[in-house]
This record gives sequence, C-alpha cells and structure tokens, in this order.
Amino acid sequence: MGEAVAKIREVVDHLQTLAVQADTLSVKYELESNRGQELASLLRKIRVLSIRAKPYL
Repeated sequence: MGEAVAKIREVVDHLQTLAVQADTLSVKYELESNRGQELASLLRKIRVLSIRAKPYL
C-alpha cells in the first residue's frame, strides 16, 4: 500500500511540473494559430488534472 501511495505522489508531482510548463506554453501559443489554440486547450487540461491531483499529496 505504501508503494502505491508513493507512486501516486510521484505522478502528482509530475503533473504539477507539467502544469507550470503548460501555463507558460499556453500563453505563448494561444494567440498564434488554430493549432496553437488546440495546444493551449490541451495544456489547460493538464493544468486542471494537476489541480485535481493536489488533494492526493
């Protein structure tokens, strides 16, 4: 059980790192093109996943 909790925390940490990167990239690409807007949308979804994962820390 302890190993599973450690893995979950590791995933949450990784998601939080991705969320920070997603914020930066979404600002950069949001205004550039349709594909940039799609990318920004996906990056926002990563940020939402990170927020949802925080309670599991």
